[in-house]
Amino acid sequence: MELDSKLEALIKKQAKYESKNLALNLLISRLQRQYSLNQSPEQLSRCVQEMKMFFEKYASIMKNDIEELKKI
Repeated sequence: MELDSKLEALIKKQAKYESKNLALNLLISRLQRQYSLNQSPEQLSRCVQEMKMFFEKYASIMKNDIEELKKI
């Protein structure tokens, strides 16, 4: 999925994104920190999955953020 590669770049700090949504910003920071402590493919996959679950759970308020993330 195209969004997966964008999320991976974000988690690896290869891309930067700041949302108007504080919860999303906190999630991004936490996942970046988790990945920086364990830079394994498995950890990256877990972080991407957690972010995707967050987007699914809050899809109604995350539409704009998802579209913006696709552009990074």
